[in-house]
Amino acid sequence: MRILLFFTFYLCALQLSFGQTKLTVVDSRDSVTVPTSYKRSFEPHFKRSTTVNLSTTSSYVTVLGFRGWSDDSGGKAHEMAFTNSDVYLRSGLNAGWGTWRKVLIENESGNVGIGTATPSEKLSVNGNIRAKEINVETANWPDYVFDDDYQMPSLIETEAFIKQHKHLPGMPNKEQVAAEGISLGEMNRKLLEKVEELTLMLIQEQQKRIGLEEKVNKLLRSPNAHIDCKAAD
Repeated sequence: MRILLFFTFYLCALQLSFGQTKLTVVDSRDSVTVPTSYKRSFEPHFKRSTTVNLSTTSSYVTVLGFRGWSDDSGGKAHEMAFTNSDVYLRSGLNAGWGTWRKVLIENESGNVGIGTATPSEKLSVNGNIRAKEINVETANWPDYVFDDDYQMPSLIETEAFIKQHKHLPGMPNKEQVAAEGISLGEMNRKLLEKVEELTLMLIQEQQKRIGLEEKVNKLLRSPNAHIDCKAAD
């Protein structure tokens, strides 16, 4: 967006400087440009996509080429190519151009895509993402599991659900995940809910075990708890 604004201001400056009302696009569709083609100039060209070595479905592109100085001492030359739906940028020194890079812009729905031409979210990425940290905002964090009025399913109910549906209650099945993917925030919430439920179950089982141990110890300490080993033999 900043680059596009820069071009707008630059064109306005040209118009004021030269008294022009428009900047004419040069039909150089079959002429190959190199970084040294631009020497302290800003030039629009009509090109074949094959001429500028741009792999796109558009047969023709509008190219804006510019360079602040005449050689490498003033930095790289740049070209922007506009297709029917995308914008590309490449830069290069006197030795030649670098590769074309797509400029990320919103589509008509306000979505941005990386590796996909049809983003369905604000940012859609067709590929792997690597990051040091991801902060996902989510609501309804499952601390409600520890509320006194929380109705926790019994293990018998959970077992019956698993036998019938082949997945944990409250969790998506494999068909849903394959078709829709998973939401990191929602899945973390669901997983924590299960961890908290399991923690409560373990606490309850521990309390039952402690109660049984106390009863057994109490029976063993009772005078009537004598065991006749000979009789048992």
